[in-house]
Amino acid sequence: MLMQKLVKSMFMSFVILCLFLTAALPASAAGSESAIAIGLNPGTLGCTPGTELPALSAQYKSRVVEALTTTQDVYGQQILAKPEGPTFDNVKDFFTPIMYTIAPAAQGGFLTDTGVYYIPFGQPQQSTARGDLALTSADGSQIISNKADNLSLSTRIFVGAGGQEQFGSCLTNLSTPALYKGYLPILQLQYRDHDGIEYQQESLATNLPGTDIVASFVEITTDHLKSSPNPANVRFQVCSNCNLHQEGNQLLDEQGRTYLYFSPGATFSNSDLVYNLDNYNNGKHSVFIVRPVTPIVNAPAIIADKDGQENARIESAAYWENRLSEGTIFQIPESNVMDAQRNLLIQDLLMTWRYSLGNAYEAFYQPESSTTMETLGRYGFTNVYKNALQDLLPKSKGLNRRNWEIGEKLSHAADYYRLTGDPSLIIENLEAYKAYAVDLAAQHASDTVNHLLERQQYSSDVKGLVYGLHQIGTALFGLQNMVSVWRELGKTDLAEQYGPIADDLRLWFDKAIKQSSTVMPDGSLFTKAMLLDKEDPYDHLPVTLLGSYWNLVAQYGFAAQAYAPESPEAKATLQYLYNHGSRLMGLLKVRDGAINDVYEAEQAKFLADNDQSDQMVLSLYNQLAHGMTRNTFITGEAANVGPLASKWPLQFGACAIGAPCTPPSFENGWKPNEYYRGMYLSPNTANNGFFLRLLRLMLINDVTNNKGEPQSLQLAFSTPRGWLENGKKIQINDAPSLFGSVSYTITSKIEQNQVMADLDVPSQKPIGNLQLRLRVPANKHLIGVKVNGQPYTKFNASNETIDLTGLTGKLIIRADYR
Repeated sequence: MLMQKLVKSMFMSFVILCLFLTAALPASAAGSESAIAIGLNPGTLGCTPGTELPALSAQYKSRVVEALTTTQDVYGQQILAKPEGPTFDNVKDFFTPIMYTIAPAAQGGFLTDTGVYYIPFGQPQQSTARGDLALTSADGSQIISNKADNLSLSTRIFVGAGGQEQFGSCLTNLSTPALYKGYLPILQLQYRDHDGIEYQQESLATNLPGTDIVASFVEITTDHLKSSPNPANVRFQVCSNCNLHQEGNQLLDEQGRTYLYFSPGATFSNSDLVYNLDNYNNGKHSVFIVRPVTPIVNAPAIIADKDGQENARIESAAYWENRLSEGTIFQIPESNVMDAQRNLLIQDLLMTWRYSLGNAYEAFYQPESSTTMETLGRYGFTNVYKNALQDLLPKSKGLNRRNWEIGEKLSHAADYYRLTGDPSLIIENLEAYKAYAVDLAAQHASDTVNHLLERQQYSSDVKGLVYGLHQIGTALFGLQNMVSVWRELGKTDLAEQYGPIADDLRLWFDKAIKQSSTVMPDGSLFTKAMLLDKEDPYDHLPVTLLGSYWNLVAQYGFAAQAYAPESPEAKATLQYLYNHGSRLMGLLKVRDGAINDVYEAEQAKFLADNDQSDQMVLSLYNQLAHGMTRNTFITGEAANVGPLASKWPLQFGACAIGAPCTPPSFENGWKPNEYYRGMYLSPNTANNGFFLRLLRLMLINDVTNNKGEPQSLQLAFSTPRGWLENGKKIQINDAPSLFGSVSYTITSKIEQNQVMADLDVPSQKPIGNLQLRLRVPANKHLIGVKVNGQPYTKFNASNETIDLTGLTGKLIIRADYR
């Protein structure tokens, strides 16, 4: 692997607790090597005194403070004003990259020894099964079995003289973590220790040959001739209190369970497996280990060597390529977006409906879980979609939060049917879906004053009971969806029983919305999340707790068509979002100087249905640059933009656990050497799903009415202009939609003033409006269109859109420009 640009290091001065992430399997076995110590900077633990560390400039801090404190997205607007519009290159340097994964302060503050995020590697055997996981720290320092806590088995990796320097622990000397072929879950790193010796590490997880046992395969290579003549060791700290012993090339415990296979040349003592690379005459040498996630009884014979590593790489790549082939990959002419698309699909196929893996967020959450599975369905993974909805059906967070859940379960079951034509999920679970309708009908009948549904808890963190715009809106959308589908399936008794109830609830819901909305002085429209309650408009949403939560939950009401697409109310609501602090570089801005893009999946649908193409492109590139880790595409629930201590004061020493806490200001919260950013309890399926949903909406948007019935199909409506530069091509093959399978190809010959498009019009359901948009570089203007060789006049040159409504079959389209 070519040496990539060395990552610059940082972090902060005050960190709360030490982490000890090494343990025996049956009993606690904390490791002898401590993790981040109080007062030390994560990312600098392996740096020698005097190592040059990057720091944030005064200009950078000032820009961040301005972005956080202004009500409009001022820097996003500057990007939108560029002739080329948003691109990855013109947004990527606005903020520093994410490198750290944050945990609750009471759990130690970080999920790994070094604070660097982990990547979950696994190979599930069933569509929604979890399976064993190797949580692999992205800096190469550590592999944790299944869960990142101090009771889990962990293997640490050290290098340098005496094997005392944890791999990757001086981030200045670490290459940017990268994946094999750009997207496959195989970690590739380069690291230089403080003596100047360079190491390469490859780490992956796949099944041991001939078994379904998941194991990590790790190769570490150094070349003394090309780096330093100094002696070096590679040391694996396997398990401190497991009483391991060596038998051949294996490390076993007293019960005969195998913890590790290793290549020749090592010595083993206590918990340490050590390779003295000086014994190899300063030449190139590789060491190999194979680490089962769960220690094995009656372990198979495995040789840890180069052939085994290469075979494991081939096996892992083949498994995930095969999984990807089960769905649809959108072919677009930008490699980093392609890599992100593929890898985020891999991650969400591994995690499925779980909100995260390996930490406290490894659980279901509604509405996030269902929305994420819908996105997988839109990429063709309909079997996973169905099985996940079945898994989620009996799960609930409690009676006082059930309406949001009910709406998600009803609407996504209906959506699965409309997407696939398969009624089995609804038919086989008919009694459950009927029970949800009965529940909503009873609530509606019991609310004799406002005729809505019962008040329920605002959210997980905000405990008050409210008429939630998000909850009632989602529940109503789900009920109307299911009534419509019951009618399609011939369940006319159910449709006739619950259709009028849904219609009446819609009437009163619309009335409550009107009573709960305010026209702002700037002409924008504010709608309360707490319908009919006292909730004043927020001038700047992220400033207060409730304003910040409004910016998360209200998006669900808008996506559920509280306001019809393209209506004056929807347009005015968009202006409220733009003018009152909803967005930061196209991402959802929340309190304490952070972004939280988990909930932007719903805003993306609201933007798409209201033709906000440029804003969607802004979101895409900033999510790629600033909402996930570079090259490895890991997201968390939230990520800081301002000072780390402003977002997480307990974890970073600005406050004490149990004491009153006022986070430091954005101006004063920065610490010396602060550079990289953090994210909370990564990875995160819903945040992954935001990027995937956004990309799909840019290419295919099936617009529905408020009953979920498909109305319009918009193709390529929001693509970046760079994707139709001369010689570039967009290709969609057999992508599922609510109208049937979609296939189209757009090829740019813009230097010859032409763009060609081939389209197979879906025929499963009638399309009320079919439109194709060709977003070419800004200096070109559409002047004419031909369809199947004949002049065609139904196009709008000003918005670059061709109206193909009523046409069927295969269409060959030529667009001419000047």
